[in-house]
Amino acid sequence: MIMVCINSFTLSAQTLNPPDSFQVTFIINHYPEKTPHDATIYLAGEFDGWFPDVGRNKLVKHEDGSYRLTRYFKEAGFAYKFTRGSWKAVEGRGHGRSRPNRRYDKSEDGDTVYITIRSWEDITSSTFNAYVYILLFAALQSVLMIFAIYTIRNKNRKANAYLTFQLVLIALALVGRASIYHSEIFNWQPKMLLLPDIILFTYAPSFYLYIHHLLKKPLKWAKYWYLHFVPAVVHVLLYIPYLMVNNQTFIYRIIDMELFPVFATSGTIALGYNIFYWFLSFRVVKDVEHEEKQNQDYQKYIGFLKIVLWIVVAYLGIWAFAAVMYVVGELFGVYTTIIMDTALDVLWLLFSVIVFYLGYHAIKQPELLRQKVEEKKYKDSVLSTDEFEKVKSSLENLMTNDKIYNDPDLTLPDLSNKIPTSVHTLSRVINEGFDQTFSQYINENRVKEFIQRMENGEKPESYLSLAFSVGFNSKATFNRSFKKYTGTTPRLYFKDEAINE
Repeated sequence: MIMVCINSFTLSAQTLNPPDSFQVTFIINHYPEKTPHDATIYLAGEFDGWFPDVGRNKLVKHEDGSYRLTRYFKEAGFAYKFTRGSWKAVEGRGHGRSRPNRRYDKSEDGDTVYITIRSWEDITSSTFNAYVYILLFAALQSVLMIFAIYTIRNKNRKANAYLTFQLVLIALALVGRASIYHSEIFNWQPKMLLLPDIILFTYAPSFYLYIHHLLKKPLKWAKYWYLHFVPAVVHVLLYIPYLMVNNQTFIYRIIDMELFPVFATSGTIALGYNIFYWFLSFRVVKDVEHEEKQNQDYQKYIGFLKIVLWIVVAYLGIWAFAAVMYVVGELFGVYTTIIMDTALDVLWLLFSVIVFYLGYHAIKQPELLRQKVEEKKYKDSVLSTDEFEKVKSSLENLMTNDKIYNDPDLTLPDLSNKIPTSVHTLSRVINEGFDQTFSQYINENRVKEFIQRMENGEKPESYLSLAFSVGFNSKATFNRSFKKYTGTTPRLYFKDEAINE
């Protein structure tokens, strides 16, 4: 009997078959138990302007409980969803989460598509799950860390100002991301969907500036720090037209995928921007790591920052994968939305990990939020002028006569034992007497001997071999130290093309 009805309906439809079209039958054979028994279900899609309740797209309920619709289409490659007459009652994924649009790419006449509807957004008991709770908990921890930063003593103000800025951005972005998984919140304030994008062009430069101030690394063009955020301002200005429309129009633009290319394009550009700043940040950390190799305080900061940077590597990797899926979908017409959506879910979980890691270290190593030892200028100890000059003279004698800096494994404790004095006193003499750190002072003496030996007519096989002979243990450290002392490279300084780098 059912088959007779179906065949009769199909035969009737075929008599109305428009030219150059093909027939598709949609059958919903599985749907949530809470679906009302008298529910009216509609097919909505690009082919009809995404209206949720067009009469000709109404599915018919059959005796076996399935809903069916047969209609004709002129073009394949369209997106669609099922509703119960409004976008508030649209189908969702498990737990009521908003699902990506379905896609039909065939053009076979007489094709049948079987559909399983996991949930309806308006009648799902709970749209919050473990994933959303993780995001919200990370946002809450960001807020608590902001309060913690401004209640501690001896806070490192400039660095913590940028850290606070990052935490505010993260909290807003995580809340915005979590909101899109709750249908009522999305329908109430759909523009919260844009909140996660505030980190695209702001997090990377703010983290870069945070590293500079935390490690006290001189920043070029420090007065013009705001230039790092020009792309973020441009990004916000581009979003203003979408913020000005009313909520319902905004929802329709989301459903119609009108904003998807905007999000995808800005996200892809931001990926390159973030990769660029990652390399800048990594270079700062490596430079300070070489310069302050024997400084335990700096090593704490460096260890902390390197782990954050490697978490960001994983974050950027998943981001790049999502970008590749977008490009593949655009170039080859492949439906990759679900893959991209899953990748973005994982990406935001990793972003939450960064917050949890920051919180862990704020408890384990609260000194990360305080001033460093060097900034106290040794106010906790007294060093007489005579003792200061005695240590300084002994130090200069070891440099000039013994050339102790030729030892590539020389450490601050080793040097203090040869004077002899305490590590604390020697560090103070170097900092106050020469306005340098231990590593800077030693490397400058090595560079001076390197230049002296070259000017005395020594012809080494390469600049690097001579650099090793005066105490350097890496090409990067030598080049960095030489340029810092002379302002140029060895080859340009000596104007000699005959010697290898």
